[in-house]
Amino acid sequence: MHPWVGLSDDVRLGLLTEWVTPELVDEVLAGCGWRDAKPRPLSSRFMVYYVLALALFQQDSYDDVAENLVGTLGRMDQSIPNKSSFTRARQQLGAAPLEVVFRRLAGAIAPDDLGAAFWRGMRVAAVDGFLLDVPENDATRAAFGGQVDSTGRPIGFPQARVVTLTETGTHATIDARVGSFKGGGGEPALATAMADSAAGMLVIMDRAFPGVALWKAYTQAGAHLLIRARTFVAAKPTEVLADGTYLTRMNLAGQRRSHPGGVTVRVIDYRIDGGETIRLLTDLLDPEAWPADELAALYHERWGATRSRTRLSELPDRRIDLMSTA
Repeated sequence: MHPWVGLSDDVRLGLLTEWVTPELVDEVLAGCGWRDAKPRPLSSRFMVYYVLALALFQQDSYDDVAENLVGTLGRMDQSIPNKSSFTRARQQLGAAPLEVVFRRLAGAIAPDDLGAAFWRGMRVAAVDGFLLDVPENDATRAAFGGQVDSTGRPIGFPQARVVTLTETGTHATIDARVGSFKGGGGEPALATAMADSAAGMLVIMDRAFPGVALWKAYTQAGAHLLIRARTFVAAKPTEVLADGTYLTRMNLAGQRRSHPGGVTVRVIDYRIDGGETIRLLTDLLDPEAWPADELAALYHERWGATRSRTRLSELPDRRIDLMSTA
């Protein structure tokens, strides 16, 4: 019998175990219908912590990660199972328990009195996307795809596309979606799938995301939007507001501005230090209730640790000029 049998269930993952408790892991495993048929060195509970450790120690081998977990535990720092055993155990565990653990723990954490996490009564969140390399094999290449050269030959590893919804004041992840490098609508489609998680929030996005479907999904879920756009998007005013910002329609490609399938947006243009024009789109249409200078500052400082400054005139070292259409 392997010396780890009966011991691996006692392995923890440092401070992370304060949130990912053994009780939570056991509850998730039971809910996923996963139970070890017999005692084994790589128990299902251990493998949950092991996969989390793989994410924390990305540059380490399977053996090194195992040593990080058990190196200080008597009777377990020797006889580490071989790599193939970890591979089989990880495949048997599958992705479902890890996703359920994530869903159980993810969410906004800022208390109501943390002013840096809120703006005019709304919790502030941001959507962002990035790519992760995944192992090179036929299955991952077919599932995720990746970059190719001009002849269609793969470049580098297959890549998964990840889009997250994050509380800006704390950097806590509220939701996340994983998709393929190409196909399925890309980052906008993954972001749209998270709309319900943003209810009641003001959500900031960069210029990869504007679109009618995404806009409707978030606003219908009860979220508000502040999205950067290219300057040719929403470029024709239908109504100029008192502060120089303007209202217009954003429609699907090929639709007229009067098409009922579009959405009304407010456009805020500004420059930083006299540089390029930055265009923001928002569904917050009233210039008195939702000042343009505060919204521009909010976008500009969306990842700042604090948000005590809410006026452009108070931002140090950078000159930000609103551009009026009036």
